[in-house]
Amino acid sequence: MEIIQLSWLQLAIGFIILIIPGAILWWYNTGLNQKMVVATIRMTLQLLFVGYYLEYLFEYDNTWLNLAWIMVMVIVADFATIDRSDLKTTRSLVLPIFWATFIGIILINLFFLELVIQLPKFLEAQYAIPITGMVLGNCLRSNVIGINDFYYNLKENNERYRFYLASGATRQEALYPFFQRALQKSANPTLASMATIGLVSLPGMMTGQILSGSSPMTAIQYQIMIMLAIFSGTILSVFLAIFFCNRAVFLENDMLDESIFKE
Repeated sequence: MEIIQLSWLQLAIGFIILIIPGAILWWYNTGLNQKMVVATIRMTLQLLFVGYYLEYLFEYDNTWLNLAWIMVMVIVADFATIDRSDLKTTRSLVLPIFWATFIGIILINLFFLELVIQLPKFLEAQYAIPITGMVLGNCLRSNVIGINDFYYNLKENNERYRFYLASGATRQEALYPFFQRALQKSANPTLASMATIGLVSLPGMMTGQILSGSSPMTAIQYQIMIMLAIFSGTILSVFLAIFFCNRAVFLENDMLDESIFKE
């Protein structure tokens, strides 16, 4: 089965479809038309840059260069996580979330790439970069949900937290219900996706492999592996992010430093 190559003209024609959502957004005066244009331009330029870069990355395929690119991806995800969680970009958050995401991604990659797929070359670019991107993208979404819920829920229910402390609970014991809810909130989207995959939706990786000529069964095997990696990576990164951040955002009296919140 051959891949149907798209010309730049065919791709340009695809942008015409944006007239429909653009007209709907304009008619209802949503104020989103400019954001739609900016987002489309950014998406196109970023993907073109990554496409050209990955061609060289795949051709050169140096382990250290691959690891450096993964670190760049994690750094970008780090700042995006903090910003979308409506928290201030402070050192007490940047470093813990970076290390939580990086450790989670590396552990998941090492397990699936080296033990499950058993790559002939350590962190081979063709597999390591796309799989990292898929897992990291989902980790970012779950981190935003979990971190935002944990700290804003704690802020809104500060009296409840103080009551636990006054009753003799340690900080970790007092934070347990907030941790529990944050994990539930962050895990629910991935669990819902896992429960309906194949019946409601055909995910991107599986569709891409089928379009590229792989057999459906091979595509399914890889998709199952990816979903396991995504779920494991999201839970691990959310847990580590909150755990690491908590070591830096609490004052000596066990009170949350509310300077981390945006005004």
